[in-house]
Order: sequence, then C-alpha cells, then structure tokens
Amino acid sequence: MKKSANSCICRRLKILSALLACAALLATAGARADSMMPQTAPAASAGSVGIGTVLKNKINVRARAGKTAEVVVQVNKGDTLEVLDRKTIQEGGKSMEWLHVVLPGSAKCYVSSKLLKNGETTTDAVNVRCGPGSNYKEVGKLGKGDKVEVLKTHGEWAQIKPTPHCTGWIAAEYVEVAAPPPTPVIVTPPVAAMPEPAMPPAAGIKPAVPEDEVHIQYTVKDGIFEPVKDEANAPASYQLRTEEVAGRSYRIAYLDTTEKNLARYEGKHVKVFGNERWRRSERYPVIQVERIDMIW
Repeated sequence: MKKSANSCICRRLKILSALLACAALLATAGARADSMMPQTAPAASAGSVGIGTVLKNKINVRARAGKTAEVVVQVNKGDTLEVLDRKTIQEGGKSMEWLHVVLPGSAKCYVSSKLLKNGETTTDAVNVRCGPGSNYKEVGKLGKGDKVEVLKTHGEWAQIKPTPHCTGWIAAEYVEVAAPPPTPVIVTPPVAAMPEPAMPPAAGIKPAVPEDEVHIQYTVKDGIFEPVKDEANAPASYQLRTEEVAGRSYRIAYLDTTEKNLARYEGKHVKVFGNERWRRSERYPVIQVERIDMIW
C-alpha cells in the first residue's frame, strides 16, 4: 500500500515538472518575439520631402553638401532619415544631388560648456557643432533656455544628443526617398437651411459688405527673417523679406508665430513652413508659422 502511494506521488511530481517547463518555454518565446519587433521609421513632419531609406552600409552624412565636407556620422543600409530638402551642386565637373536630412540620434554634436548651465543654454544663437571645437562646422542652433541632453564632456565642450533642428547632408544616390502620405482633408457638408426673406435696410443704414475672399494653402518659403518696424496696423510682428539687391529688399509675407526666442533668427536666411492666409484685399499674405529652419 505504501509502495503504491509513493508511485502516485512520483507521477504527480513528473506532471508538475513538465507543466513548469512548458511555461518557461512560452515565457522565453514571448521575450524573444518582443525583442525582435521591427523599429518604427521616423514620421515625416509637415513640409518634409519624405522619409529616406539608406541603400548601402557606411554612408557618410556630412556637415555641408559636398564630398570634402566634414563627416558628422555614418549610417548603414536600412537606416531611415527625415529628408527636408534637395540640392544639386557642381562637383568635380559634374552635377551631384544631395539631401538635407535631420541628423540621427547616433550623430555626435557638441556645444560649448560655457554656454550651458544644468542642461540649458544661457544665451541666444548657440552653435551646435559637429566636433569639440570652434573650428568644426555648425549643424544647428539653440536659443536661450533651450534644454539639451548632455552625454559627456570633452574639455570645454559638451557632447549632446542631436536636437530635431540638427541637420546634415547625404548624397542622394545612396538614399531611396518615399514621399509622405497626403494629409487627409475632412470636408463637412453644409447644413441646408431655409432661406430667410430679404429685409430692406433701414433708412440711413448701409448694407453690410461681404467679407473678403480668403485663400489658404500650406506653403514653404525662404527669405530673410526680420521684425516689422514702424507699422502700427501690421497683422504680425515679424516678416519674411528678399535678400538685398542694389540696397533694396522686398517683403514676401508677414509671419504669425507663437515661438519664443526669435532673436536668433533675426537677419538670418531661413526657411518657413506653415499655412499661408491671403485676403484678396490685402497686399501681402500672412503665414501661420509651424516651423522655422535656418539655411546654412
């Protein structure tokens, strides 16, 4: 009787061990599946050309468009980059196309430690450079109070994680660019209403003039960023102007923006992204600014 009881206990222990082994295998498989999930490509922001996929290994992203410019970082086949613009230059007697891209997180960017305090910039127009020294090219700018992630320090220079405004250039022949999907437009059908009988205007009162027709479209424009001066009734405090030719420049548009630290852009050549609003009766459009990029 005692032998039969021991045999029963042994069988139960074997079944329990088998169940525990199965559970362990399932847990391991789940962990592997989670670690092998594909990385999500960066989303294209408004105004981007699209998302580029690198076609070969060890391709240089440079500080400027050109084969002799400083290398900021190397990217590999399958890496994705947000493409902001295209540029064709003459190099070595032939035309070569370059893509202006947002730097990946692996890029090494540097800021003078003297201009940082507790991870914040202490002044305006702080250069972000591609090496620890003022002899390296700039790849971005920071305004006063901008926060950065400091990775380590090299003497008087701090290596930081690239910000979304840090950019570089890569040869277009090594990148396949997919255009961003169009933004869906939701059209709400008008609600039918019963027409009201027209009433003649009262004596001495002029009929109301219908509002000017307004044209709205998304736009990308470049020019010189300047404050609006000596215009009491201007629709915005800033404007985009052409470069001076023979001592003259012309207004392109007014700029309506809520961004702070705008002093870093004043007098600089910039590219502006946003919705342009233009009334038929107005001489210049107003751009509701979504983003400002410095043009190097």
